[in-house]
Amino acid sequence: MTVGRPSLILAALAADAAPGFTFRSYRRVETNPDIDQLQLWDQDGASYQLLIPATPAGESEVAIELQALKIIEPHQEVLGLDTPRLIGQSMDSDGTKALLLSLLGGETTDLAKYAPGLFSKSIGEVLARIHNLSPDIISDAGLLEYDAASILRHKVAEIDSIAQTGRVPAALLSRWEAATEDIGLFRFHPTAIHGNVSQDTVMVSAQKVNGLSGWSSLKVGDPAEDLRWLTGGALRTTLEDTILNYRAARETADENISQRAQLYSELELGSWLAYCIQNKDEKEISQAEDMIAELRNQLESGNLRSLRASSFAGIASLSANQEAHVDSSSPLEDQDLETQELAQQQDKDIADIAAGEVLEADFIEDADAETKNEEELF
Repeated sequence: MTVGRPSLILAALAADAAPGFTFRSYRRVETNPDIDQLQLWDQDGASYQLLIPATPAGESEVAIELQALKIIEPHQEVLGLDTPRLIGQSMDSDGTKALLLSLLGGETTDLAKYAPGLFSKSIGEVLARIHNLSPDIISDAGLLEYDAASILRHKVAEIDSIAQTGRVPAALLSRWEAATEDIGLFRFHPTAIHGNVSQDTVMVSAQKVNGLSGWSSLKVGDPAEDLRWLTGGALRTTLEDTILNYRAARETADENISQRAQLYSELELGSWLAYCIQNKDEKEISQAEDMIAELRNQLESGNLRSLRASSFAGIASLSANQEAHVDSSSPLEDQDLETQELAQQQDKDIADIAAGEVLEADFIEDADAETKNEEELF
């Protein structure tokens, strides 16, 4: 597979993918080393993006992006936002497939400038609607699925990798390890998640979220993953308003989703440091160490949000209410018992991981190699 194709070749591939289109200008985009990207503009000023894999990992990413867009397209009205549209496809001389997608209108997000209001309301509601989608539309397509136990297992491994750098303060490592040992924190039902909510994928118009791109990480997983970016970068009041709007639109959200999002945003900094060290980029290592130092300072000053799991009083009272009002002959009784058994098994799996027991991965065994990449980072 050719790496670093010339821009002129990429432009020709775009023209092949969209017969009848006239592209007046283009520019190369270099944000992903696994994918060659070209942004193009037509005679009306509309913009498009050409994607073609530059590595095997990029080939998998492009394939999943195409599959995910096909999955999401029938649900656009329910989601209430725009997603990229497939304009056409072409192939290079090696037979590698290129995708030409429409680019979304609006502007990229700068979290620091958004106070509580239209942005926090719209992003909270958009994420809730994604998480309310049936996980079956993802599992039926053969995309990745993770349960709570497998997610916790990945987080434990992530912390181990961060610790091996030897450059993260013990207080932070202890904080993260204590969170993974808290059984209640990881008691949740996996949902459909976007998996790549970020400044580059969220498009805003008049402070309202109007589009979401970058669907190559669509999967069944922890909904807290989609709140990680907001948790790490939004103003505290904006984040709180986002969570309020999110919960209003998704009443089944678990009590500890905010704590896990906080944990994931912190681990992202540690993993970035580990990545920079692996690549031996001294400038980026220094920047990553500064971010870790700032995180340590926030911890020492008591400004970091708690990672402690909330009590399950609400769940307990709900169960008690069901027992008091459901007749013993009601078909709901069997459903309640099944739910309790599933919760008990989930707690056991999580407790085993927290205790250091190695469990077999719960990934789908018959995954297609192009769509199920078990090496994908959370």
